[in-house]
Order: sequence, then structure tokens, then C-alpha cells
Amino acid sequence: MSTLILGIDAGNYSAKTAGPHGYDTYRTAICDWFARDVEEKHGDDDMEFELNGRRGFSGTIAANEDQFGTGAMFGESKAHDDTLIRVLLAIYRYRAKYYIGDQRVRLVCSQPIITHIPDEKAKLVKLLRGTHDFTVNGALQRITIEEVGVAAEGSVAYLANPQAGEVRIIDIGSGTVNCATIRNKLHINNASTTFNFGMETVGNNASLPEVARGIIRATTSLKWRKNNAVYVCGEVAPFILTDIQTHYSNARVMTPFLRTIGGNISALPPVFANAVGCYEVARRTYR
Repeated sequence: MSTLILGIDAGNYSAKTAGPHGYDTYRTAICDWFARDVEEKHGDDDMEFELNGRRGFSGTIAANEDQFGTGAMFGESKAHDDTLIRVLLAIYRYRAKYYIGDQRVRLVCSQPIITHIPDEKAKLVKLLRGTHDFTVNGALQRITIEEVGVAAEGSVAYLANPQAGEVRIIDIGSGTVNCATIRNKLHINNASTTFNFGMETVGNNASLPEVARGIIRATTSLKWRKNNAVYVCGEVAPFILTDIQTHYSNARVMTPFLRTIGGNISALPPVFANAVGCYEVARRTYR
């Protein structure tokens, strides 16, 4: 049986998957199962699942139907059951999209910089590795995850579009903002961290300029300079760039490049930066 190698960014808002055949994404909202009087189709990513006795919905349907809010588990660590569901559904969708059989999986996923420490990484590896039996839309699925690597969000995005010299990366997510410094291909710890706010956790529906000012103030504590080469990634990157440029004049949106079977290279939106970076680590590690 062959092995499927993937990079997965299982975010609070969406999961992004990159691999040898291409890429995929879906809305990662999760809500508890309920009997539906009217079975509306909310999106192409609607999924009904059952895993380890937990039954629920994921995808756009969960985002619309969750009675407790956003359908997301926020926080600095991803070592929790929602991440297991997100990753398994990401693998399920990738295999279905590209007509891949029951291959075993080796993957690299991402964790915020601030929790990229041995104990937290070990928890995530233990959570994901092994054989998992579950159902999706009534069909039994079995996925065996042989190997799990854990990369630092923001920092790993560098590998999606490497640049020479010193690079600052602002990775804006729904729950956190990861700010990384890469100098001559090395992660610089004392100029990198995770800030515990994101597009879905800032108060009072803050505007993009307000969020940008928060990011700028936060990164000045890392001694970033106004003329640094700054790359912005995440779904909001194209929309917040001009606000980031009010301070970091050399900021630009990161374009991830995904290398697929046959040597094809595709330019993807900036939301895929961490997933492509994770895939780069995975394909170099598990080939």
C-alpha cells in the first residue's frame, strides 16, 4: 500500500490541505448533531460525521447551524479533539477530490509558534497518529496516519516561497496572529511569537485598520524595523495589506507555490501558505 504525503493547516475557520495532486479547503466549523426537519444544502463542504461516539456536522452547515457561536475551538494549542476531526475530514476530502484509494498517510501539520514546544507537539502527534475509524455522510472511513510532524505556523510559511536574507512573516488567522522572523533560512526565536488575537477573536468586530494597528504595535515589541521585508499571509492578507503598509512600507502579500506530481508549480492564494510550507517539510522528510 502506497503512502499519501500531505501538509495540513487545520485552522479554526478553515482547513487547508496541500499535497502531490493539488490542494483543498473547507470550512472547519463543527456543531453537535441534530435531527433536521428540512435538509438544506448549505455548501459543498457539508459533512455529517461520527467519531469515537461523537456525532455532529462540519462545514458550512455547522457554521450556519451552530447554536453556541462560531463552531470553532479557539486557543493557542491545537492538541484537542476538534483538531482530530478537522484533520481526518481534510484527509477524507483530499482523497475523495483526487480519487485516491485507501493509502496510509504521513503528514505535517501546524501549531502556533508560542506552543511549538516539545510537550505540546507530543500531544498533537499522539492525538493524530494511528488508525481512525469514523463515518462521513453515513459511509465508513478508515484512515491510518503513520507519521505526524508539527511545524510552527508563520515560520513554516517561509518554505512556501523562500526568500534570501532576513524575512518577517505576518500570518493572520481567525484566532491568532503568528509573527515570524527568518534570517538566512533559520527561525529567529527572539524576533518571533504568537499574539493571542485573530480576525474572529478581536472585540466589537474591529475594522481592518484597527487589526493592522494592533499587529503593528505588537510587532514593534519584537524590534521589527519599518523598512523590513514583510510578507503577509492568511485569508485576510490581500485586504489588510495597505493598512500594514502604513508602517511596514515594504510589506507584500505572500504567494505560496505548490509543486505537484509531474513537476507542475501552481501559485495559490496566501491562505495556503502554511499548508504548502507544511507539505514542503513533509515531502522532504517522508519521501
